[in-house]
Amino acid sequence: MHYLPQLIPIRSFVLLALLTLPMATPAVAQGERFQATANNMSGVGRSGVIGPVDIIIDRYSSEQERNRFLAVLSERGPDALLKVFQDAPSIGRLAAPGRIGYDIRYAVELPAEGGGRRIVVATDRLMSFMEARNQPRTVDYPFTVVELKLKADGTGEGRASIYARIEVDTSSNTIVLEDLGIQPVTLMNVRASKKK
Repeated sequence: MHYLPQLIPIRSFVLLALLTLPMATPAVAQGERFQATANNMSGVGRSGVIGPVDIIIDRYSSEQERNRFLAVLSERGPDALLKVFQDAPSIGRLAAPGRIGYDIRYAVELPAEGGGRRIVVATDRLMSFMEARNQPRTVDYPFTVVELKLKADGTGEGRASIYARIEVDTSSNTIVLEDLGIQPVTLMNVRASKKK
């Protein structure tokens, strides 16, 4: 385990910001789209280059929303956060082109070195009827978390934990993110553009 400010990543998915870092004022507050190519070497699901991924952010989360999610997670745990996410309004979409995908429930933009920025999105993960009925190990990982690292020109890379568990370590008062996979899904050739 590596200890980082406000977060303990477990396994190889290292995420520096999810809910507890100060909110940044987004440079682009509305209508942003990110396109990438996903490469899954996580050991979960189909391996290799999966194909294109679209992340569409209609708006970034408010500080009030962030505080609400953090309070629910801290006081009532990940199961309660999952229920709150499921009832929260959609603020964007994460999907492969032509697929239904996931509604984004949380999105934050943070400044990065050299005029770049970091985008973090989180959501509840859709489960199939068979997964819900059979209750395999994946049901213990009901969240999806994506981190994009962008340069000033809007290009970059990212990582996605498709099957994630989010908890609070009460002994250190930090958020713990556990990825079911042996490593995160890599997002290559990330490009930002205005949403159409």
